[in-house]
Amino acid sequence: MNEEKLSQELKQGIIRRVYYFYGNEPFLTETYAKRVRDACLNGYEDDGFNLVKFRGTPDISAIADAVQTLPMFTDRRVVILNDLDAEKLDEDSLADLISILASACAGASSSVCVIIYITGLSVDSGKAKTKKLLEAIGKSGKNATVINFDKMNEGKTADLVIKRAARNGCTISRSNAALLARLCLRNLTLIAAEVDKLCAYAGYTGEITGKSIELLTARQLDSGVFALASEITAKRGRNALMLLDELIEQGNHPTAIMAALSTAYIDFYRAKLGTAAGKRSETVAGDFGYPVKRAWAVGKAMTAVSRMTSSHIRQSLQVLCDADYRLKSSPATFSASERSIMERAVVKLLTMT
Repeated sequence: MNEEKLSQELKQGIIRRVYYFYGNEPFLTETYAKRVRDACLNGYEDDGFNLVKFRGTPDISAIADAVQTLPMFTDRRVVILNDLDAEKLDEDSLADLISILASACAGASSSVCVIIYITGLSVDSGKAKTKKLLEAIGKSGKNATVINFDKMNEGKTADLVIKRAARNGCTISRSNAALLARLCLRNLTLIAAEVDKLCAYAGYTGEITGKSIELLTARQLDSGVFALASEITAKRGRNALMLLDELIEQGNHPTAIMAALSTAYIDFYRAKLGTAAGKRSETVAGDFGYPVKRAWAVGKAMTAVSRMTSSHIRQSLQVLCDADYRLKSSPATFSASERSIMERAVVKLLTMT
């Protein structure tokens, strides 16, 4: 199933019993988790009885109790699991979870809806336990579905910019909407905040101009490059090269992109050392003197390095060092050769084992 079909089903009042949402666009993942929740509860959120929320990897017996309890004063009970990491479950717990979800799908009554959605983790659908869970949900027939919310293309993202501006009483040309999408790297969470800010600047009336976008919208080099590094480590080559193109189109200089990418890999190396020493991300950030505004990078890096060895990270840093040297030996103005140096470095990082 895709986003369009899911949206159609919700408009028609079709509710499945188990949903698993993940992907590179956490804004859409969370948005549709809330839409399913609201459709089940008719917009009424009751934390104590008909809506139960879990975060992280909770005790499986608690999930079983929540799923098996009947709703009160409504047709459905909703059980939400945010950022459930299947890889952290032991085999027995994973089997129990699969059994719980299968029972929810197989029962004659549609009194429960389980929504599993991932916003704070990088899901690798090829990993053994995650793959097993996704396959089990996928085999549950019409009562369950798995949806991977990937980033929208520039055209669809621009459409959302135009619609959000209109809801705030403003207009924006398609070219400027596309510009904003590029500057925000098609990150819908960031785009929503930027559109609201630009509409406030325009007084919630009139047009959002290119001049105001250039004045108020910051280029997202650090977060964009960290996203690029995450796509590389997850071996998603197409996404990685598309992100690299977007960073270049923003006007970022190649040496600045390479420096930021090297910083991301240094974050990975420090996170790997911290993980090996059994330290928390806050401790690692403090030990290496991270400023408060960059402490988030350590936590994200600790998630990313679970699939990397220290040797792999050191070799990657050497690749980046060599590329940085070649870039700084090139003319000061951007050229096709510099793009080629960057693309080759990214491809080499993607193919490393």
